Amino acid sequence: MKILLALVCLGAVQLASSQVLSLPQGHFEEGTTDLESPGLPMEEEEEEILTSPVQRLAYSISDFGYDLYRAMANKNPMANIFLSPLSVATSLSALSLGAVSKNAQILERLLNYDLVKDLEVHSVYKELLTKVTARPKNFKLVSRIYVKQKLRMRANFLNQVDEFYGSRPKAMFGNEQQDLRTINQWMKSRSSGLINKVIATIPQDLSLLLLSAAHYKGELLTKFKSANTAQKAFSISYGRDVNVPMMTDTHYPLRYGYDSDLRCKIGLFRYLGDISLLIFLPTDIRSNMSLIEENLNPVFIHDLVSQLQDVRASVSLPRLKINSNQELKEPLGEMSLNPLYTLSQLNKITNVPVKISSIKHSALLELSERGAQDPPRADPNDRQLTMEFHVNRPFILVLYDNPSGSLLHIGRVTDPSELVESLRRQ
Repeated sequence: MKILLALVCLGAVQLASSQVLSLPQGHFEEGTTDLESPGLPMEEEEEEILTSPVQRLAYSISDFGYDLYRAMANKNPMANIFLSPLSVATSLSALSLGAVSKNAQILERLLNYDLVKDLEVHSVYKELLTKVTARPKNFKLVSRIYVKQKLRMRANFLNQVDEFYGSRPKAMFGNEQQDLRTINQWMKSRSSGLINKVIATIPQDLSLLLLSAAHYKGELLTKFKSANTAQKAFSISYGRDVNVPMMTDTHYPLRYGYDSDLRCKIGLFRYLGDISLLIFLPTDIRSNMSLIEENLNPVFIHDLVSQLQDVRASVSLPRLKINSNQELKEPLGEMSLNPLYTLSQLNKITNVPVKISSIKHSALLELSERGAQDPPRADPNDRQLTMEFHVNRPFILVLYDNPSGSLLHIGRVTDPSELVESLRRQ
């Protein structure tokens, strides 16, 4: 991990890292002074970050999630990207209960289960799902396996998926309109009405359909005042702005840092239920986000968060509803899942050859003013330097569960126009 620089009070604090760098001479952060680096690394004590089976499994699955995000982001470097890796992994992990031999190895390697061979993976997964969806986290996750009409599934597979993952696989009726209605109604009921339509068509010659969804409408620990939300410019590129509703506060409690190698600011927003939202904000609109994206992994996030500093910041954050509905068969195929797209034996599911026909995924995240407590009042006598963190240009977001380290949502916002319209249509 590259050095992380955070500026607090009236001076600067350099945080420990394996590589010591300073801001380039003459470079000024917004609201800060120039920095001088002593050029000497500080000793760090090694810390064990995986102390429980749930954490170990969460890190393995999260690593899969960052890889999937990169596969999607690299294909569409200028597009908005958003997904819930944990919910996608849940449907794949449930499917692995029906796989044997090479097919089982493909799924296990994809989810990094080779790193947790000593665990009863599915039992630990059940515990992980219980923890990340417990109140007051407000994170909802849904997954289900659908199979073609009249396919007889083995009772042991049905019972195990239901026991560990909470949704029994289901056979289609064979009538497209009836199947669409049934699937979307089930999803609506399981998502508390937030996800109304997860699928628009049934794939022809359907064999296996993997369905996953997740939504999050959490409450910030510190709310934004709705009266302060106003239309402000979001710079998509130089010379091209769009107006978005910006939640603002001049004295907001934020965990903050600056990575001089990645040339980005990092802001951490705390939510009820011990959930955190990390925002990576490149300092330049023209910055290539791929450098940040290539560094994303569970250990990087853990180390980064441990070095962020508590500050009072002048904050602007878009009020958005980020909603995606997508087919993930192509990116997952490129990650190694292709062999399961042709008819093969999944003997623990059924005694006839089957294949993955579709991998449908829906994810939703709302960034709003909701919060548990009012922001603190600014003290006119407080001489602490106020940082500036204005999310008014393309950014990357990572939503994760602190106790487990599980990656819940990840995304990139390059153009918020559609996300603003989605919020207005509520």
